[in-house]
Amino acid sequence: MSTDAHHAPPTRRLPLWLRLTALIVLLVMAPLGASAWLIGQVSKVAANFGAAEANVTMGALEKASDAYHDLFETTKRLHAEIADRLVKRRDLKDLTVPLPVQQILTEESRVEPSLRAIAIVRPDGTTLAEASRPASGAGLRDKVVEQALGDGGAQIRLTFEVSATLQAEMQQLKQSLDNARTIAELRSRLPDSYRLGFILLVSLAAIGAAAGGITYATLLTRRIQQIVTSARKVGRGDLDERVRLRGRDEIAELGTAFDAMLDQLAKARRDLEHQQRMSVWQDVARQLAHEIKNPLTPIQLAVQEAVSQYKGDDARYGRMLATTKEIVEEEIASLGRLVDTFRTLGQLPKVSASPIALAELIEELQLQPQLAARLELRPPPTPVVVRADKLLLKRVLVNLVENGIHAGQEAGSDGKVVVGWTADPATDAVRITVDDHGKGIPAADRDKIFEPYVTTKATGTGLGLAISRKIVIEHGGELSVTPERPPTGGARFVVSLPLRGADQSLA
Repeated sequence: MSTDAHHAPPTRRLPLWLRLTALIVLLVMAPLGASAWLIGQVSKVAANFGAAEANVTMGALEKASDAYHDLFETTKRLHAEIADRLVKRRDLKDLTVPLPVQQILTEESRVEPSLRAIAIVRPDGTTLAEASRPASGAGLRDKVVEQALGDGGAQIRLTFEVSATLQAEMQQLKQSLDNARTIAELRSRLPDSYRLGFILLVSLAAIGAAAGGITYATLLTRRIQQIVTSARKVGRGDLDERVRLRGRDEIAELGTAFDAMLDQLAKARRDLEHQQRMSVWQDVARQLAHEIKNPLTPIQLAVQEAVSQYKGDDARYGRMLATTKEIVEEEIASLGRLVDTFRTLGQLPKVSASPIALAELIEELQLQPQLAARLELRPPPTPVVVRADKLLLKRVLVNLVENGIHAGQEAGSDGKVVVGWTADPATDAVRITVDDHGKGIPAADRDKIFEPYVTTKATGTGLGLAISRKIVIEHGGELSVTPERPPTGGARFVVSLPLRGADQSLA
């Protein structure tokens, strides 16, 4: 197989957002079509069932209506018959004698319990005699039946108890029967309208779902494409590229994790570059220490010998020799200190980390006379245990405190330095801050200040911060200068260290 076949470009596929949209539309439209067919079948069955049910219902309602009507008419005739019978009684013919209405009520109520009262009314409307019994209870009402009593204009008035809801129930029953007939007439037209309404409703829902799906798919694939684009830029060497996606969903979390990975890679790259440069400087420092140290002693001995061998009486020449000796010894001493610095840089020990109480380590700085008077400690409320090399970490802190004292003194203050520290369980790290009262560090110098032989002090070799950063990096941490100034007004150096290393005994 040829090489070209192995490297042939992949076949261009449809965009992800278009495939997602097509899938969403398919998922929505398939149930819609099935539902339209099913609703048609269901509507037919429902129409047949509804027609049969309507016929049964109308038959029952018609029978009930006839029964109500018969009951009403029967009751009406019964009341009329009772009135006809009473007006024919002989004991009610003579209105001039007391009438036995109470006896009549008692007798008739045995036959017809609904009779509640009897009254004989004169032609002028006044009551001649009457008798009554208490009402039976709720749900009943009085119905009055009047009939002429003789030819003199008097009347007999009968009061019957009848159902209070009978007439309303008859009206309601008639209305129900009319509604049933209407529904039965319209039943054949309902399935089509229902099906059309259902299809319209589901169609609107499908359109809305498709529109929402298209919008969401577009946003989703656009954010994924943004991550892909950033990954390709990083792959081409643009290590400063970041995704910076907003939101709280899984895609945003992926973008955040991607950016965090790039930040870690950038930090690792910076640390590696610093370590590489320091390795080169260590080799140079070792060579310089060797080359400078060797001639220093012969030079010093030669000068001392020249001065001691002069026995002349030329006072001026003698003073010149003494001055020369003093200058040479001072410079040799200065070169000796520089050689010691070179030797230190070239012979940095390996980190031997172990659990140490950070408060005890930092408090030991106050035991050094040159630091004690100008050092202010601000410990956290709870003790902090960190895994580090005690001697090397102490060396870093001593260097930072000494630099802070010098920076404050050069700015005209007493050179006081504030050291604080705190643990962050969320990041499993400890943060040590060293604040001074100096002039601060310009933004342009914040990155360069950790390079060898770069210093902002009037004196010094510029190796202290470079060595300190190397030590911190070898601890798995970071040494940096914050952009903002601390409350002291000078510079703030921050040492960030992991609380735990490979040994999990501190967990």
